Amino acid sequence: MHNLLMILLGLLPWMMFVIFILLGIKLTSWAKKRRSGAIAIGLLVQMLLPDPKAQQTIEAVVERKQEVKKQQDENGDPLDKPKS
Repeated sequence: MHNLLMILLGLLPWMMFVIFILLGIKLTSWAKKRRSGAIAIGLLVQMLLPDPKAQQTIEAVVERKQEVKKQQDENGDPLDKPKS
């Protein structure tokens, strides 16, 4: 019994890897058929995984806002235009 448990523990990483590949294949087939389950799982994964370029994205947004603000200041346009 102890040997069987040790074998299963040794194979656990490989079993997880194979399950991950099979899950990816299944999700790909669902996505090709445009199933809502694949879309929901994709959205969930995208929400939970971190953005690898988060810092670059934040810097780009801040830089763009500064450019727009500078352009508005040069043109004399008010920053907040009242809505009619």
